[in-house]
Amino acid sequence: MAEFDDKSEKTAIVKPGMLPRLDGAAAASNPYLIVIAGKQIGKQYKVQGEEMVIGRAPELEVQIEDDGVSRRHARVYNHNGIFMLADAGSTNGTFANGQKVTQHVLRDGDKIQIGTNTVLKFTVQDSVEEQAQRALYDSATRDGLTGAYNKKFFAERLRSEFAFAARRNTPLSLVLFDIDFFKKVNDTYGHLAGDFVLKKISGVVAQALREEDIFARYGGEEFGIILRETDAEKAFIIAERIRRSVEAHKFVHDGQTIPVTISMGSATLDPKLHTDPKALLKASDDLLYKAKRGGRNRTETSLL
Repeated sequence: MAEFDDKSEKTAIVKPGMLPRLDGAAAASNPYLIVIAGKQIGKQYKVQGEEMVIGRAPELEVQIEDDGVSRRHARVYNHNGIFMLADAGSTNGTFANGQKVTQHVLRDGDKIQIGTNTVLKFTVQDSVEEQAQRALYDSATRDGLTGAYNKKFFAERLRSEFAFAARRNTPLSLVLFDIDFFKKVNDTYGHLAGDFVLKKISGVVAQALREEDIFARYGGEEFGIILRETDAEKAFIIAERIRRSVEAHKFVHDGQTIPVTISMGSATLDPKLHTDPKALLKASDDLLYKAKRGGRNRTETSLL
């Protein structure tokens, strides 16, 4: 490991044992990586453990989907109590504060650029700041009622996942579903009951999905699920598991049991048929309406 001469620098090197302490109820500060430019703007990652790898691979601690990002692009690690940034043999290089680096001593406020558009800021935050940052990110990406991602975030991720799958010839499936006779729920039990059903369904669906799946509220009572690296057969199995879970769940509001079912359309990317994300979205939407015309409480799939 090379020696670093940082005597001329006025900004502090961030060491785990030297993080500032706070008075009162606030917890000790911790280092974070916050996305300040790119598709995931506002998202933050707590720097913990001996090493965190940044890259495109979905299993990484800091997963970034951006043009020019390698599968294992860079890493942040703890070297004798000092946090370091190191390039991991990336194709297009790692930049710290505008300079291409092989390795770099991290300081509070440093900006790390990887890929074409993504910039991460290395910063030290206490628990209050961390919660505030998380709240800002959630307010920009989450639906306020259900807690699912919002339509804007869903559309951005669909474009990103479509491009990723098309470039690497990997499977991608999209499921759209809506609540059967939702207007009747509102008319019979009231709008508060309708809101209750929307929130409960979101919880049921979220429990049935993988961490990497994207679940969003697409419209009033319509939802979307992006299933990365999932072929048509697996997507159908997931969709049916969700549909059955909703059907079996007891929705009880103000002492009244509300019968709830959903109809689903599951489409899988076919490069010959789907030339852009809108085409895949339309395919899923067409299958959803086929399920509704076929009697509701069912899943239609491109597999069939």
